[in-house]
Amino acid sequence: MLNRLNLMAGIAALFALVPGPSLAQSIDEGFYYKLSTQFRGDGMKLDVFNGGPKNNRTRLEPDQDVSGQFWRLVGNGDGTYRLSTLFRGQNLCLDIFNGGPNNNEPHLTRCGKYTGQFWTLKEDGDAIRLMTTFRGPRMCLDIFNGGPSNNQPHLARCGNYTGQLWTFTRTDKRVENDRYASPPLTSVATAQEWPPKQIRLTEQHIRAFLARPRA
Repeated sequence: MLNRLNLMAGIAALFALVPGPSLAQSIDEGFYYKLSTQFRGDGMKLDVFNGGPKNNRTRLEPDQDVSGQFWRLVGNGDGTYRLSTLFRGQNLCLDIFNGGPNNNEPHLTRCGKYTGQFWTLKEDGDAIRLMTTFRGPRMCLDIFNGGPSNNQPHLARCGNYTGQLWTFTRTDKRVENDRYASPPLTSVATAQEWPPKQIRLTEQHIRAFLARPRA
């Protein structure tokens, strides 16, 4: 009996030494995610303002089947991620305002090599903290509570606040090629890379140019 107990204890210790999947391994870049906080609960998801003075800024909204709540994560190769939405497409990434009245608030802007778009996902128990390379590991994405910016996120000093504890819920929606994304400016676009509507407009412009009277 004693030998059996020792064997079971040894097996348990062995399993304890086997590392579980890391956060980087558990993020499936082939699917969209929904983001919520412990503070507001699973029924409020991160969404995007559409138009108006807060266009392309973000806020927590009731969970709905809308494209602004579907977030794509793409690894940068250094352990950080870029975040974009199904709504605005893969060419607009979540960045941070630097200065001004919206300082430290996130917004979608043209993707580029900016450290404000490099997001670190740090596990904290069952939740995740979000930080940027730009502001560093002491500034965590939090939620305004009340006032004109109620439910909008902002980077704040990391602390024991439920507004800084995020949940990433993988959806069943797969990431597909963004058919309305422009090809990179550094490459030569093929017909397959451009949407049919853009091809038709380009052909019209070429015909109009060729039809101009020559001097």
